[in-house]
Amino acid sequence: MAEQTTKRSRRLINGCFPKPPFWLTSVVLFGACGSILLVARLSNARTSTSELPRVHFIQDMDNQVKVKVQHETEVFADGRGERPRIPGTVAWGEVTGNDMLIHGYTRTWNAGKKQWDVTFANDFPVKVDEALLKQGEKKFNTYCMPCHGFDGQGNGPINQRAQELQANAAVSSGMSWVQPSNLTDEVRQGRPNGHIFNTITNGIRNMAGYGPQIPDAHDRWAIVAYVRALQLSHTGFKAPQANSAPVAPATQPMAMK
Repeated sequence: MAEQTTKRSRRLINGCFPKPPFWLTSVVLFGACGSILLVARLSNARTSTSELPRVHFIQDMDNQVKVKVQHETEVFADGRGERPRIPGTVAWGEVTGNDMLIHGYTRTWNAGKKQWDVTFANDFPVKVDEALLKQGEKKFNTYCMPCHGFDGQGNGPINQRAQELQANAAVSSGMSWVQPSNLTDEVRQGRPNGHIFNTITNGIRNMAGYGPQIPDAHDRWAIVAYVRALQLSHTGFKAPQANSAPVAPATQPMAMK
């Protein structure tokens, strides 16, 4: 008996283990084949196309209740999901009508020079009254004050912070800052109303355009009126003379590009 036990131990030590059961061999083989098939299926799915929707584990907001084009809905009284166009609305970039009101200038094609001759508006195409000035003050303090300051002289909180950073040698390396323009100086006073309106709409030099942020042209004209009021309160504003000249590339209206 002791001799048989010794022989069995020698077999185990020499690597002669008993044959595994059939069920265990089957599980290992099926698992290996299943893994290979899964990898092959996923690889094929990444390169093939299908008319069926993809497998979507994380839905996010892709699948949600919504009204599709020309479908019915119970939200509106007429039962239509697609709403009619609101009267007076136009597509972006398709504004027509009063160029002075919308753009702040009129233009004519100069065939000899092959360029547009632009005439900026000197008058206001809107009624200038106390309500317009109050609206202009509100919009100016919202969009213009951070750079130009409440007094319009170019020393708003953003400029003050930039000056502080430039004074700090540890953070000013490679920093470049141009102080915002003084809106009450002679240069800005000498510009037509339409020029200032165009600057607000499309920007100039380092200043970005605020047309998308202030989409209503009346609000932009209100800002122009308030800028004139600031100029009047500082130095006494005199209306500039009419001018007609090509617009420089830095101030070229978007409609002319």
